[in-house]
Amino acid sequence: MSQPAPARQPSFMQRNPLLAGLAAGVAGSYIGHLLFGATDSSASTTNAGEQVGEAATTSTAAGASNSTGILLILMLLGAGAFFYFLKVRRPVPDFSGITRSNAVSSSLLTEPSTTTRQTPAVVGEVTSADKTAFQQLLTNVQTAWSTQDLAGLRRSVTPEMLSYFSTALAEQTSLDIANHVEDVVLVQADVRETWIEDTTQYATIGLRWSARDYTVSTTKRRGEPGYLVEGSEETPVESGEVWTFMRYQNGKWLLSAIQQ
Repeated sequence: MSQPAPARQPSFMQRNPLLAGLAAGVAGSYIGHLLFGATDSSASTTNAGEQVGEAATTSTAAGASNSTGILLILMLLGAGAFFYFLKVRRPVPDFSGITRSNAVSSSLLTEPSTTTRQTPAVVGEVTSADKTAFQQLLTNVQTAWSTQDLAGLRRSVTPEMLSYFSTALAEQTSLDIANHVEDVVLVQADVRETWIEDTTQYATIGLRWSARDYTVSTTKRRGEPGYLVEGSEETPVESGEVWTFMRYQNGKWLLSAIQQ
């Protein structure tokens, strides 16, 4: 997965809007002084004979210019303080409690423990009916896999998992081999994690089962050299994986992920 880009640090003016407002006020006052000052100077030097007569008018205009600059600074300071109060002092919402957490471990073969752990996440409950459904899904998925029955897999898995199984079966076809998992017997199953997201419930189960797991060549007949590629047709072996199941609202459970 690609790593998210690091957040860009705010500039000094963004972190200090009050100072930004003050700087803008000073700049505005300076520009106003230049404009008013340039106008007064131009007016007073157009006629050298009227300089003495216009001295009082120039002084009044300069006073008005200074008053306007001070008023502009006060207005910008007030706006900057108001912005600082709204943006900087506003409390940031805390989403740290909305996390997924582990549920109490139990076994599909035994009743769950009555001791629960208090967690901030929404944890779903695994019932006896759910455990029976998980066990049946284990058998159904392995049977459909062994017979390369995509229609049977579609009834037991999510579209993402169906694509995964379809690709794996296509690879076997390309290699002229077929894997079989038969006579599946559940040995141990532990509830690792359960949680609810909106209206979808998830359950992660650690499964361990016994089965005859073997791979044969599809181009050779039974008994010919090279027919049995891997495993044993007679001797069961134990295997273990972590399966995650999901269901929408109160619908049926589907296999949504496998972790070796």
